Amino acid sequence: GIRPDEVACNSLINAFARANQPDRATEVFQLMQQQGIRPDEVACNSLINAFARANQPDKATEVFQLMQQQGIRPDEVACNSLINAFARTHQPDRATEVFQ
Repeated sequence: GIRPDEVACNSLINAFARANQPDRATEVFQLMQQQGIRPDEVACNSLINAFARANQPDKATEVFQLMQQQGIRPDEVACNSLINAFARTHQPDRATEVFQ
């Protein structure tokens, strides 16, 4: 087969996010890292979105924190997805923390 590149991996993560399959999205994210491909803002945003759609705000938060640890500044997409994750799980207090 072909060796996946950053664009292909990002597309797969996004596809699994839209299909409400966060575990599969996580597998691709981990595969990227194993292949020496550093996940970028797009990959992280898609994975946060996957967890938000699946009502898993704690896992979305982990990816958000990972972005920051790797020097990737979370953008509006990441913040909005994380806020969505908290809103979907009826945690407005945690949603407001994203702004702090």
